[in-house]
Amino acid sequence: MGNKDFKKELTKIVNDKKFLNVVCIALILAFLLLAISFLNTTRKKSEKSVSVSGEETIDIISNEGNDIFKNYEEQQKNELKNLLRKIKGVGEVEVMIYFKSGEVKVPATEDTTTQSFTEESDSQGGKRTNNQQTDGTKVVMAGNGSTTEPYILQVNKPEISGVVIVAEGASSSKVKYDIQVAVSSLYDISIDKVNVYPMKD
Repeated sequence: MGNKDFKKELTKIVNDKKFLNVVCIALILAFLLLAISFLNTTRKKSEKSVSVSGEETIDIISNEGNDIFKNYEEQQKNELKNLLRKIKGVGEVEVMIYFKSGEVKVPATEDTTTQSFTEESDSQGGKRTNNQQTDGTKVVMAGNGSTTEPYILQVNKPEISGVVIVAEGASSSKVKYDIQVAVSSLYDISIDKVNVYPMKD
């Protein structure tokens, strides 16, 4: 077969509509298969990265919360010890503080009221009105870059439920009472929640 015959045959095949349709369908199928396989691998990678980063985020948040609470607890203990040492007759002192709960964040909320009023007429000419009101509350969200978080109005420090104090001068009933009054006033708790004991020699 000469060069010219080959070109004629090739031109005839290329110009044939059935052949062009088959080629187009084959290309479309090949493209779809490539796209599906690419999407599947990308999704698996993103699922892995999301699960790993999610775990890390949770750990970081919980660790940060624990660190903040421990720092607050240590700060309160040190401040109380320094204060009590300045009271006459107390001497050396050790302190243990008990908390009801951790830090409480109070988000901003928005009250929403939905009211609907309908009037119906029946075939006898009677009228009936229906007035419905729905009240609700939703948390106000604030944008922080690509994420949204609740808008925090105030942060309430952990509430103290009781204090135990061991002091050198606590064998004196006056010193013991002075310590109880001071701690009760400082943390706004009742005197019976402030337990004071003398330190052993």
